[in-house]
Amino acid sequence: MDAKARNCLLQHREALEKDIKTSYIMDHMISDGFLTISEEEKVRNEPTQQQRAAMLIKMILKKDNDSYISFYNALLHEGYKDLAALLHDGIPVVSSSSGKDSVSGITSYVRTVLCEGGVPQRPVVFVTRKKLVNAIQQKLSKLKGEPGWVTIHGMAGCGKSVLAAEAVRDHSLLEDCFPGGVHWVSVGKQDKSGLLMKLQNLCTRLDQDESFSQRLPLNIEEAKDRLRILMLRKHPRSLLILDDVWDSWVLKAFDNQCQILLTTRDKSVTDSVMGPKYVVPVESSLGKEKGLEILSLFVNMKKADLPEQAHSIIKECKVVERCHWGILTDLLHKWNQP
Repeated sequence: MDAKARNCLLQHREALEKDIKTSYIMDHMISDGFLTISEEEKVRNEPTQQQRAAMLIKMILKKDNDSYISFYNALLHEGYKDLAALLHDGIPVVSSSSGKDSVSGITSYVRTVLCEGGVPQRPVVFVTRKKLVNAIQQKLSKLKGEPGWVTIHGMAGCGKSVLAAEAVRDHSLLEDCFPGGVHWVSVGKQDKSGLLMKLQNLCTRLDQDESFSQRLPLNIEEAKDRLRILMLRKHPRSLLILDDVWDSWVLKAFDNQCQILLTTRDKSVTDSVMGPKYVVPVESSLGKEKGLEILSLFVNMKKADLPEQAHSIIKECKVVERCHWGILTDLLHKWNQP
């Protein structure tokens, strides 16, 4: 671990030891591969919460830069935003050739940027769709330094949100096109009061030090103006991701000459906004082979070992990603029934 990160951790050690509960923090770090099961057990054996936190931090101080970043990301995920903010200045700079996860190919830099921006993690059952991800990334690269819109559209449940998150899980794209970071907003179907709340929350996230204003915008127009200033002055060359947009009037509130990636069921929602527009359609069906791949991952079996009934399940589900996993589980229980 470099000196800056180590000093930052030591400086705020007391506050961390006092406030954090280690259980879920350790789950994240084990998942990232930066904490072992034996180390977790050693922490759990400490008698009090504060002593467990102290033991965990002692271990992290002996580890590398990636462990610091994993700990920082875990704090964010578990709602310790104030504590994560204390460690933010100590985040090590990771070059594009280092800090790469051996399984996913994701660098520590990417993990940190996406975590700070609120981008959802990969689902437990995840199947790559490289052709679509590459198409989205190619469209996003056209926004390098220029305002514009990239729209991912398709039927409900076809995987638009997963594809949007996967497209920005790329070090080169973030570093070259969006060095200011990414900011994910789950939009959904909104009325005016709901939209104002979404805008207020976004403005608060983008102005955490309250350097522009200490009060929330009072209406949609004021929020739109605040967002424009924040994106232009504090977060230039960053990407705004609007997930699940239903209405064009909602989208107009974000029409501020910035770079935007959005997911929607209706590609016409961008008809009312200005600037270059690029579209990536997503088909509703994954196809038989992708369906079997998802099913094999869900039941932890090799695709070749799936029983004959698996083909009937795929046919019954029709669009596997749209099928609620509880329904899929019920279908799986029928495998051994006569």
